[in-house]
Amino acid sequence: MKSFRGLLAAVLLAGFPLLVLAFVGGIVALEVLAFQHNVFTAVKLGIVTVPVGWILLKTLLTVERATDDDVPGVEVTPDSQPALWALVRELAAEAGTRPPDEIYLDPDVNAAVMERTSWLGLRVLRRRMIIGVPLVMGLRQDQFRAVLAHELGHYSNKDTRFSALTYRGRKSVARVVNGLGREGYFERFVGWLFRQYAKLYFAVSMSVCRAQELAADAVSARLAGTEAAASALREIEALAVTWRFFMNNYAAIGWDAGYLPARFGEGYRALLTDPTRAEQMEEMRRNPSEDKTSRWDTHPATRDRVAKLEAAQSFPVRPGGERPASDLLTGAEKMLDEALFTVFSDEAHTKRRTDWDSLVALGRRHVAVEAAVEILGERTLDMALDLLDAGRHEELADPDENPPAGVGARARREFAAVSVRRRLGIVVYAALTDVGVARWSLSWSGPAPFTLDEPFEEQLSPALDKATAAESDTAPLRALLTAAGVSTGYRPSPTLVRS
Repeated sequence: MKSFRGLLAAVLLAGFPLLVLAFVGGIVALEVLAFQHNVFTAVKLGIVTVPVGWILLKTLLTVERATDDDVPGVEVTPDSQPALWALVRELAAEAGTRPPDEIYLDPDVNAAVMERTSWLGLRVLRRRMIIGVPLVMGLRQDQFRAVLAHELGHYSNKDTRFSALTYRGRKSVARVVNGLGREGYFERFVGWLFRQYAKLYFAVSMSVCRAQELAADAVSARLAGTEAAASALREIEALAVTWRFFMNNYAAIGWDAGYLPARFGEGYRALLTDPTRAEQMEEMRRNPSEDKTSRWDTHPATRDRVAKLEAAQSFPVRPGGERPASDLLTGAEKMLDEALFTVFSDEAHTKRRTDWDSLVALGRRHVAVEAAVEILGERTLDMALDLLDAGRHEELADPDENPPAGVGARARREFAAVSVRRRLGIVVYAALTDVGVARWSLSWSGPAPFTLDEPFEEQLSPALDKATAAESDTAPLRALLTAAGVSTGYRPSPTLVRS
């Protein structure tokens, strides 16, 4: 059944250019016939059919076009990473396939193999393996061995031979469907026909891809052990979530302030080893995602892949695999940094680099100041406190939070108090940070905590409560700000940077 699906996918891909040529040939034949009878009719027909023919022909020419796209990541040689290359070559020999010619490390939580081919995949030019450094940093050696064995299983099953062509074929089919307009009857008809063809081709090719993944999983279990292969699948899901969380909530925390961490890898390792985060990852392993796959997905669901492995013949895990996979890579943390900067935008290269503690402090301070600028507008902090003394709380409240209609002045102040307390707190946090008596600190276990020097730590909360109450008393807060060194004319400045 698997071979039949693969053959059907290849036939459908080969049939695509034939279908295109048939339509283009039909268009040419119609035009020739029309010119023989009526030039005016031929011109009108050409206005409708020639653009469609051009789109089809142009797409056909891209199907087998050879590409030499840049590979994201850092190429590593046998001399620079001997242990990694030795493991890959060992597994390739056990899988009964030729090892890759190139290995790249990239910053994705994934691994992949590909082949540059010609003659519709019949001639292999070069083999390439791509390994995500986050996998190296987060997996055990037995799990990492399973991941590499899975990818080499694609080589031994010859799954990669037509993968580049199939990928370009899918893009070409999609380009035809998207490129054909829906204005004229002829275009709508051609578009409908190719959409049906595309649905059939995608359904068959995706089915082949899923079958290939299961076959590669079987190679992974045979070469690394069933438990290692199954646990690697679960671990990769947890690592993918953790990596996204790390990049969004830690690595990018200073982006708007103009900063990036000096050492990404150091931070990622700290997050993985934090006890709280480790518990969260363990929960993800015990309860993996229940997302269902569709007929268009290239990979079966992780639960289904694990169940398939556990139901098949069991293979023992080799001894010594409990050590971290990062031991196989020289300078794993440094390699992660290098790989990241191969995929970053040009804007990322303009950012200043700093240590993690400073990055969190600068990033959180920038967010607070940006919010404080919006809250105060053209006012100073002292002017905002004057509004509270005058009972004009609503002028500092969130404009999207309106009190019920018809309530009295005191009720309106009481309604606004919660919003004003939150917003004034942001402004005061920014002010105290700028004079150096408060700061946001790095925490790998949760959000960055805001800490104040004594005696301000105990005084601030009750002072803010009194200042923002319906019957406002700003004197304690004014006294605290004066003692901390905040000037009466303080206005936050996003351009101010404290190291």
